[in-house]
Amino acid sequence: MVAIVGMLVQQSGIHFAGDAYTNTDIFGAIGSVGWGVNLQILLTIGIIESSNFYKHYDDETIPGNIEWGSEVLTKLSPEKQLWRQEQEIVHGRLAMIAFVGALVQTLIFEKPLLSL
Repeated sequence: MVAIVGMLVQQSGIHFAGDAYTNTDIFGAIGSVGWGVNLQILLTIGIIESSNFYKHYDDETIPGNIEWGSEVLTKLSPEKQLWRQEQEIVHGRLAMIAFVGALVQTLIFEKPLLSL
């Protein structure tokens, strides 16, 4: 979900200050920012993933739950919790389809998502 939002924000022209960050092409932007920025992104993703790497699931834990914002769900009834968890899966899958569709559109038509 964050990937498609990031793609839309980048292609709309919202960016950090500096010439390196003005590229709205989703494939060209990776090369225009330099290796340092890409390394920071890779390390951040690696830290998040490695913090959950050895998490083992038993009968009481939920697969995929990294416990960010979980305290909001504890205030809901069990039925509402299950409904919210199902909505997270549905919206996550929809966002994956949207992201792949945006990538394919950019590759085939060489146009960003927001240029239509």
